[in-house]
Amino acid sequence: MSTELQQVQKVWDRTRPISPIYEFLLNEVEIYDAEKGVVRARLQVAPRHLNSKRTLHGAFSATVTDWAGGMAIASHGLDATGVSTDIHVTYLSTATDGDWLEIESRANKVGNSLAFTTVTISKKTESGLLMVAQGSHTKYVRARSS
Repeated sequence: MSTELQQVQKVWDRTRPISPIYEFLLNEVEIYDAEKGVVRARLQVAPRHLNSKRTLHGAFSATVTDWAGGMAIASHGLDATGVSTDIHVTYLSTATDGDWLEIESRANKVGNSLAFTTVTISKKTESGLLMVAQGSHTKYVRARSS
């Protein structure tokens, strides 16, 4: 297991039990790869992830953007992943119960006070990956000493 994956898993293990929304929506997420600035995870869609039309709820995708952006920041060695200042999600397709989602998050820049991330949520199909949503997330991170 890489150092970055260990760091991300440590932050996730600490965060999950104190965040009821993460515990509810992301309890079964599997973080399977991390390198500095990039984290990959997967999750099978369950009924709790769906809206009244039985498709992936937009709030779920926004929550994943928030969570995964933080995990990408953690891959830089940070224990505290900051607080949201801006989050934007573009919905491109949908998923339903039983679909497998691939989540890739990237910390595009982690500065002394702000971190900028992008998150892609795709579903596995017979022909490959189909993008479901793409998010961008800016977080205020505590100034780090150099």
